[in-house]
Amino acid sequence: MNKEEAKKKYGENLRRIRQAKGMSQEELAKALGYTNRSSINKIEIGRSNIPTDKIAKMAEVLGVSPLDLFEGGEPPIEEETAIPFDFDRLSEDNQKRLLAYYQALIDSQEG
Repeated sequence: MNKEEAKKKYGENLRRIRQAKGMSQEELAKALGYTNRSSINKIEIGRSNIPTDKIAKMAEVLGVSPLDLFEGGEPPIEEETAIPFDFDRLSEDNQKRLLAYYQALIDSQEG
């Protein structure tokens, strides 16, 4: 991956994670000390690099690791929106049905 592709990938990851967190470009810019959203927009479209001194702060503000921003890890589910789930409380039949459903989802993504 060349430098331009890396900037574009980082920007795509940033946009996806920021949007998943429900944060606007303006809000993220303000949290990072930028005067307006254009700096964030330029990073997201791959026209500008993120300054190295902002990487850790950006990850902190978004609640992800810096590596997630570079590699595109899934943003973590916010605790207040997570649905509590106890697999062991399901009947054996429902456990099998749920596992079959998940396997079907995985198979459909691979094909």
